[in-house]
Amino acid sequence: MKSFRSYLYLLSFLEGASVMICELIGAKMLAPYFGTSLYIWAAALALTLGGLMTGYFFGGILSRKYPNEPRLLYWILVIAAFALVLMPFTSSWIMQATIGFSLQVGAIISLIIFMFPPLVFMGMVSPVIINLLTSDATRAGNSAGNVYAISTLGGIIFTFLMGFYIIPEFGISNPAIISGILLAILPVISLFKLKQRVALFLLLAFMTLGAWKISSKEQYPPDYNVIYQSEGILGQLKVVDHPSYGFTDDNRMGRGLIVNNTLQTFVGLDNDRQYSIWSWAHYFPTAASIFPEGSKVLVLGLGGGTLVKQFTRLGFDIDAVEIDKRVWDVSVEYFNVDPNINIVIDDARHYIKTCGKKYDIVVFDTFLSESVPEHLLTLEGFEDTRKILNPEGMVMINFYGFIKGKTGRAARAVLKTLNESEFITEVMATPGTEDTRNLIFIASDKEQDFTLIDYEEPNFPRITDLYTHFLDQNFIDLSDVEPLTDARPVLSKMYARASMRWKRSYNDYYNRYFFQKEGEKDR
Repeated sequence: MKSFRSYLYLLSFLEGASVMICELIGAKMLAPYFGTSLYIWAAALALTLGGLMTGYFFGGILSRKYPNEPRLLYWILVIAAFALVLMPFTSSWIMQATIGFSLQVGAIISLIIFMFPPLVFMGMVSPVIINLLTSDATRAGNSAGNVYAISTLGGIIFTFLMGFYIIPEFGISNPAIISGILLAILPVISLFKLKQRVALFLLLAFMTLGAWKISSKEQYPPDYNVIYQSEGILGQLKVVDHPSYGFTDDNRMGRGLIVNNTLQTFVGLDNDRQYSIWSWAHYFPTAASIFPEGSKVLVLGLGGGTLVKQFTRLGFDIDAVEIDKRVWDVSVEYFNVDPNINIVIDDARHYIKTCGKKYDIVVFDTFLSESVPEHLLTLEGFEDTRKILNPEGMVMINFYGFIKGKTGRAARAVLKTLNESEFITEVMATPGTEDTRNLIFIASDKEQDFTLIDYEEPNFPRITDLYTHFLDQNFIDLSDVEPLTDARPVLSKMYARASMRWKRSYNDYYNRYFFQKEGEKDR
C-alpha cells in the first residue's frame, strides 16, 4: 500500500508538471499569430484555470461513480497525454482560421480548441488520486493537501525548466510531444499490467506520431529561405532570405528578422548587409546626424542592428540593450552587427534605472511585434529617461504610423505623456499611409536645429528638409487620451487595434507573395 501511495504521488507530480508545460506551450503557440501581449497571457491563464476547474468538477463526479478504480486514473492520464501530443498538430490550422478575429477573440477560441481539452483531463487527476488515497474520512484533508502540494511542486519545477531552459533550447513543438509521451508511459505500463493492452498500442501510436512530427521539416517556397529559426519565451524568431517584393522596384534579395510572424528588420544582402531595404529606416540617423561624432547613444531594442550600424557610420559611441539574447546572437551572426558593440542583455527600464551613465541620444525601438513596452512610455519612465539624458540630449521613439481615430489613440497617448513630461516634442511621419508608415517621436528639453542634418544611404534620396515630415500638432486632438502612468498600464489596450492591423498586413504580405499557389502569386 505504501508503494502504491508513493506511485500515486509520483503521478500527481507529473500531472502538475504537465499542467504548466501545457499552459506555457499553449501561450507560446499563439505568439506567431496573436503575439505575446498581456491579452495573450490573460487568456492563457484564464483558460488554464477554466480547464482545471472543469476537470476538478468532472473528476469529482467520476471518482464518486467509480471509487477505488485505478484504471480510471490511468486512462485519464493517457487521454491527457494524447491531447498534449496533439497540440502541435492542431494549433497551426486553428490559428490560421481564427487570425481574422480580434486579438482577444482569436486567442480565446484557439486556446479553447487546442489547449483547453488536455487541461480538463489533467484537472480530473487530483480528485481521482485523492479518492484512491482516502480510505478513512479523517485522512481526506491530509491526502488532499499532499496531492495538491506535490502537484504544485511539479508545476513550479517545470515552469522554471520550461521557461529558462527547455523552450529557449528546444522550442515548443518537440517539448509538447515528448512531454505527452513521458506523461503516458507510467499509466500505460500500469494498464498493461491490468491487461488493458490497447493502451500499449496507443503509446506506440503516440511515439510514431511524435517521431514523424519531430523528424519532419516545414516546407517553404524556394524563394523563402529560412536560415535560422527558434522558439523562446519571448516568441518565435526566424531569419529569412527572400526577394523584396512590394518594397523595392528591383525585387532585390533581402534578409529579414521575423518575430512572431512580423518583419522587424529587413536589410539588403548587397553591401554586406549594412543597409535597410525599408525607406523609412534612414529617418532615424538623419535626425540624429545633428549631433557630432563621439556622441553617446543608447539604443533600447537591438533587432537586426540597423540603427546600431547607422549610428556607427555617424561615429557615435553606442550602447545597446536587448532583452532576448537570441536577438543579440542573430544580429551578430546573420546581420553583420559588430560583435565589439557594447550590447547589454537586460530589460530597458531596468537598465535605465541602474546604468549610471549619461547619453546624448536615447532611442526607444523596443516593440516586439505586437507587444508594446508600456512600462517605458509612462510619466515615470520618461522621468527616469531624463535622468540619464544630457542637458541638450534627445529622445527618439519608434512607433506605429496610426495617429487618427481609435487606431491612433496609443500614439496620441504617448504624445500627451511626452507633453505632460514637459519635453519639447515633434512627431515625424515617414512617407506612406498610416498603415505603412512609422511615427518617430522626437523629444528634448531644448529646441533642436534640424537644418544641420547630414546623412545619406545608398538606394534612397537624401533627406534635405526634415521639417516637412513633422506633423502639425494643431490638428492632433489629445482630448480623448490621458497621460500614461505606471499605475495604469493601459497602452496595450489602446495599442491592440493598431498591432492587429500591422500583424494582418504582414500575414497578408507573406501569403500574397510567398505562400499562395504559384498561379495566384502577385509579383
